Amino acid sequence: SLRQSSASCGGLDKNQTKDPMSKFKKFIVAADNHGELGCPDAIKKILDFNKTWKANYRIHLGDVWDFGCLRRGASPEDKAHGITDDYSRGMEFLEQYRPHYLTLGNHDDRIWMNVEQCADGILRERCQELAAGAERRFKQLKIEWIPHSVDQALQMPEGGPRLVHGFASGQNCIKKHHYHYGACLHGHVHRPGTFTADTLDGSQSLSVGCLGDIKKMSYANRYLAKQGWRQGFAYGIINTRTGAWNAWNVTKENEDWISPQGVL
Repeated sequence: SLRQSSASCGGLDKNQTKDPMSKFKKFIVAADNHGELGCPDAIKKILDFNKTWKANYRIHLGDVWDFGCLRRGASPEDKAHGITDDYSRGMEFLEQYRPHYLTLGNHDDRIWMNVEQCADGILRERCQELAAGAERRFKQLKIEWIPHSVDQALQMPEGGPRLVHGFASGQNCIKKHHYHYGACLHGHVHRPGTFTADTLDGSQSLSVGCLGDIKKMSYANRYLAKQGWRQGFAYGIINTRTGAWNAWNVTKENEDWISPQGVL
């Protein structure tokens, strides 16, 4: 243990390190800022936190954008709103956060779905323009990304949890993701939580809170699950030698941001 390694009577030998963190890298995890529905306070909190945390890997688990006007069953008012402002706000956060890894979410996927599957030629061409622009910017920012697809996941170079946006919802969503992907980090459900497998290794998976303004997400006002939504993000460390990792949720409760380090 770290305590044992620092308790040597003769001091540190040549095989020991003075800094126990030297074999670890840090990561930080954002999810679900939802474009123009993003909460400025939540976005500022994760950016400010990372100024101190200084993560080696910045991860975004998707729903960079909301694209409510492209939602199935969108009202005429939603459709009239357009997507330009939403796209700009989502891209603005990407520019600030500059993730190393990005798993596109179901809301993001709405423009990619309309690239080939839209009967409205004008809308299809607009989505083609936005999708191409986004992919071009991902490349410029050196973001490793995957589309919203259940058979794809990302992982840090050292291993650790699989990174996915998320596909299941409901009470046992973290468990469902864990048994499909193994240890993983996911967003999508806007509800921070942890699942620990009943196995010898006790492997874990985490769901991460959202960076969106929950009150503005009126499309979910008739879903009981919204009562459990919380703003938040996650951060963690990964062992560069073994791939062992740990991560912790930061969650906003009323006006306070609660973390394992205390109130931020």
